Amino acid sequence: MSDRKYLLGADCGTTAIKVALFDTEGNRIAARAQEYALIRPSAQRVEQEPEVYWTTFKACLARVLAESAVDPADIVAFAFDSSAETMVFLDEQMEPLDNFYVWMDNRAEAEAVEINERFSADEIAHHTGQCPIDPVYPATKILWFKKNKPELWPHVSMMFMTDDYLLWRMCGKKVSHGSSWCTSYLWDIVERAWWPEMLDYLGITADQLPEILETGTPIGHLLPEMADELGLSRDMLVVMGAQDQSSGAIGVGNVKPGIFSESTGGALMVCTTLDEPVFDEAGNVPCNYSDLGGYMIQGGAKGGIVIKWLRDTLCQEELAREAAGEGNAFDLMDQLAAATPPGAEGLFVMPFFGGGSNPTPDIYGRGVLYGLSLGHTRGHIIRAFLEATAVNIAMIVDYVEGLTGVKVTQIRSLGGGSLSPFWCQVKADVLGREVVTMANTQDAACLGAAIIAGYGAGIFDSIADTALSFAQIDRVYTPNPENRAVYDQLIKKYRLFVEATHGYTEELSKER
Repeated sequence: MSDRKYLLGADCGTTAIKVALFDTEGNRIAARAQEYALIRPSAQRVEQEPEVYWTTFKACLARVLAESAVDPADIVAFAFDSSAETMVFLDEQMEPLDNFYVWMDNRAEAEAVEINERFSADEIAHHTGQCPIDPVYPATKILWFKKNKPELWPHVSMMFMTDDYLLWRMCGKKVSHGSSWCTSYLWDIVERAWWPEMLDYLGITADQLPEILETGTPIGHLLPEMADELGLSRDMLVVMGAQDQSSGAIGVGNVKPGIFSESTGGALMVCTTLDEPVFDEAGNVPCNYSDLGGYMIQGGAKGGIVIKWLRDTLCQEELAREAAGEGNAFDLMDQLAAATPPGAEGLFVMPFFGGGSNPTPDIYGRGVLYGLSLGHTRGHIIRAFLEATAVNIAMIVDYVEGLTGVKVTQIRSLGGGSLSPFWCQVKADVLGREVVTMANTQDAACLGAAIIAGYGAGIFDSIADTALSFAQIDRVYTPNPENRAVYDQLIKKYRLFVEATHGYTEELSKER
């Protein structure tokens, strides 16, 4: 044991887990990320085996411990962050009854319609802060499981999100936090308690749900056998963590009103902190519970998962070059896109892969590539996809400006998308605002979790103050005024397409 102390943070994302070790000054000592493939039984279903999360976490942790060569006794605290809405049902022995249903799983379209018919948009907003429900969210999946797994439904003893499940295995505690469960449509963000009317409608009880703790609350220590299996100290404190987007916002210093961040990981999220809840009467953007005990507007969409689909489906040549050691496939895709002009010569994408996104939610929305001609190339298609995500960010930011009255001049970028200078410049040009990456951008979520762990262990007096002191701007992307006209036209096309298909998407989405 030495005089230096360290903090562990783990980020459980849609397609990967990352574990990082930091000192108490916020410096990264070691980090490891590992991807996993999602299970897709059908076009609308997306699952993951519970053991994949556990084995991936263990593998990343082992590499971090080995590379850092830090004495585990000097690691004083640990916290998770995790993507919300990805859930699993467990039996009386706390064994999974099925795979995790990943957040982007859309099997419960009928159940979403049913819930929206039972609960008004106003009821939903003023209890949960959310928009009218779509199949992404746990309440719909619970109702689907009840209807479609009648042989398993009587055995449901507990329902967990990803980090809840991992914490159970590590500590034996059935606990979670409001920043994840607020988007389940089961938790009331005003009362900070389970919403009884929704629980009654779904036919479940609070005993089947984890105890909600505030972020930063000490949970306890690892089970002795788990500490030994993981190579960690039995004295290390485990602290209640956060939802991944909230944790990432902490990691880049987005901890007070007036700061906006966007994260392009598997999902695309635009976040800004609020002191008091702001409910969107139109039901187009949600207000979530924050890890800081306040509230946060989080506008979401499909993000990097769409670009990953593009890579895996249309960019086999770039994947082959990556395998041959000729560079990263995403970087190679950027090169193709950069060789085409802004606006992709009229080609544009509606990135509604499995549903429309904020601020134009639509459970029947689907992805569309519009404007193809014989002169378009793969480079044009790639550029159109990258520009589409930027337009989605711009739509959310503009909408939230109008909702909150807060003027946005700068966006802090994090997540895998911030690794791409080309994509960051596209975002700045489309948004017409500065986009900045932070010195800790790639570690933002893990750093946020580590800050939370340090707060729970008493090392830091304040999560927000610590986050602000650690945040350092690395690079600034300034909008290119020469591209303003073409991107104004692109945003106009996006809005026009949404308006033109309104009322027809249900019919257009039918498979037969």
